[in-house]
Amino acid sequence: MSSAISSQITSIGELLRSNGKLVIPPYQRNYAWDEENYADLWMDIQETFKGCADEYFLGSVVIDNSTNPDLTLIDGQQRVTTTTILICALKWHLQSEDETELANLLSQDFLNRPDYTLNGQQPNLILNLNDRSFFEHHIISATDPKFLKTIADEDTCSPSNLQLARCYIYMCKQIGLLIKEGPSLQTVAHRIITALREKVFLIRIDVEDDLRAFTLFEALNNRGVELSEADLLKNFIFSKAGEHLSIVKNNWENMSLNIGHFSLMRFLRHHWNSNHGAIPSAGLFAAIKKSIETPDDARHLSDQITVSSEYYGAIIDADHDLWQRLDINNINEIKNKLDHLSIIRAEQCYILLLAVLENTPHLFYDYLLMIKNFTFRFSTIGGKNTAELLRTYIRTAHAIRENTKNQQEDISAAEAFNLFFKDIYPQDNQFQSTFSKKTIKSTVLARYILSEINNNLSDEEAPRYSATSTETDLEHILPKKFLDHWKTPNKDFPGGATKFINRLGNMTLISPELNRRLGNTNFEAKKEVYAKDCLEITIRILEEEKWTASAINRRQNWLAGEAVKIWRFPLD
Repeated sequence: MSSAISSQITSIGELLRSNGKLVIPPYQRNYAWDEENYADLWMDIQETFKGCADEYFLGSVVIDNSTNPDLTLIDGQQRVTTTTILICALKWHLQSEDETELANLLSQDFLNRPDYTLNGQQPNLILNLNDRSFFEHHIISATDPKFLKTIADEDTCSPSNLQLARCYIYMCKQIGLLIKEGPSLQTVAHRIITALREKVFLIRIDVEDDLRAFTLFEALNNRGVELSEADLLKNFIFSKAGEHLSIVKNNWENMSLNIGHFSLMRFLRHHWNSNHGAIPSAGLFAAIKKSIETPDDARHLSDQITVSSEYYGAIIDADHDLWQRLDINNINEIKNKLDHLSIIRAEQCYILLLAVLENTPHLFYDYLLMIKNFTFRFSTIGGKNTAELLRTYIRTAHAIRENTKNQQEDISAAEAFNLFFKDIYPQDNQFQSTFSKKTIKSTVLARYILSEINNNLSDEEAPRYSATSTETDLEHILPKKFLDHWKTPNKDFPGGATKFINRLGNMTLISPELNRRLGNTNFEAKKEVYAKDCLEITIRILEEEKWTASAINRRQNWLAGEAVKIWRFPLD
């Protein structure tokens, strides 16, 4: 098999300028990168054309070249697609400023190729069936991002098309911000194109037939990039440990035990960010390598990360025994809110929480409350730029560590909020407006939100969400699979009923026993069941004569008003 596999180092720009088309096969997954992924890629590439890094390694791509000159992209589609979107965003800026000649040259070089059978052009990159049409009509053609934002806000796109749109809008915005810093559009275009052609590299692995492609693809996936990174880093630290090797090995084992099933590389990156500052997403190994020159350096780092890993283990596991050894009040509330962080997927904040727990544990509850409520407004509901939030967490963590190091007065959560978070805090009217339109597809997240609102309304708390809760079910009033006896005419549900199913206003909580009786029965029958187990959050549903889009909007507006009172900081 090895004779039929070849590899070479090439730039992403040269790959996109191949003689044939790059084709993503139908079986490949849809475009799936979210803002955290494509923001990382943008920041890393930006380092090369801002002069902060000589080059950037993008990883490997696997290509089946059996249909040469056309190439089938077996692995690496997310990175290649995102880079193409960046080029399309640059094309839009050029077109907007009447730089037609340069925009056409960019298209000819990276985006399109002549297709004489169709009397026109065809994109260099062909996505799978679910994404191809949207990608070619809106991204490759360099649609105005304002128009694309309108399409995205209407919530009529498929999830992967929506991610494509959001990535394109993000790249257009970032290029615009770059131009505002001073350089001309032509200069920015030249820097980006030069970086993609000469500084952003990848390993291109070519195979000659489907069997070898699939075998190699499976091997790569089973091996996993995460494991390779961890092994590479571990072996480097061990190689530098010298006479401290046995201690460093023991430290690494203890760190792995403390982190458990959680991502080891994510912990190490969070630890480094919390202590040393921001690094590119692919820059951890380089940063650690630069910091270790002697066996004592290797010993010092391994001691540091071993101690830090126990604190981190407590943050990611609310039942960690460290909580019993710390002199902290509100332990039960802390555990509850740590569970909430995992629900709202707020892992970036661990960078700050690690600094707080290591240096000012008596303030941990206050910071946890502030972070939870802020993150819920900013990211979970607002969907705002997580890269900006990452920088805020890192700055706050450094301030806390510096104050402790210099024996200065502790920074309270309220002071940290005013210093670092206040300027980017979504105000009540903005948060309420966004919440009132929010669609939630995660059952866990929807149940958490509704439980919190219900508990805030009621003197007697309903069963709170927990990972093993069997006491409440999430109920979709308009069912996910509505049958004929659910009348959903266009006048009741403009644009079709399906788009309203995952609106928060269409959901409530109910006991599992009653939920089993409901099934997909009609609204009148459902109201009778709701009345038997009527939580505060459900009462208003009984007031509706019909369940329509207007009823869902009314209920979600009301929920949004209640949410403003709960997820806020300061609390008064």
